[in-house]
Amino acid sequence: MIVPFYGDLTVWVRKADAAGWHFPSSGRRAGETILEVARRELWDAARIVAPKLDLLGAVRYVLPKQTTSYVYMCEVSHLSWWYDSPDKDKVAEVGLFKKTPYPLASDSVELVLEAALRARRTGLR
Repeated sequence: MIVPFYGDLTVWVRKADAAGWHFPSSGRRAGETILEVARRELWDAARIVAPKLDLLGAVRYVLPKQTTSYVYMCEVSHLSWWYDSPDKDKVAEVGLFKKTPYPLASDSVELVLEAALRARRTGLR
């Protein structure tokens, strides 16, 4: 299912060992840059060019185990599709979902996403 959005959209990725689309999550290895994390975490199935990702923020989880989830965005022009992409004049970014992205139930995740989107819109980094 293709979902067009008129404005900002978080890029979700799918890991080979997990169902559905979600934040790329892992421990950050010593000396590893955020872009290197993205390259390691993103699978070809996501069809996203890692260097074109725009990092919005990160969410730190303690339970059930310690992980850091990075929130990325990507413009539609940086996505390569095996079918025609949406009208690039009208759609800024696109997401592809098998089911509702996980995790979205947490208020803290929503808060971080909103703050990251606000910062991106105002040019803050």
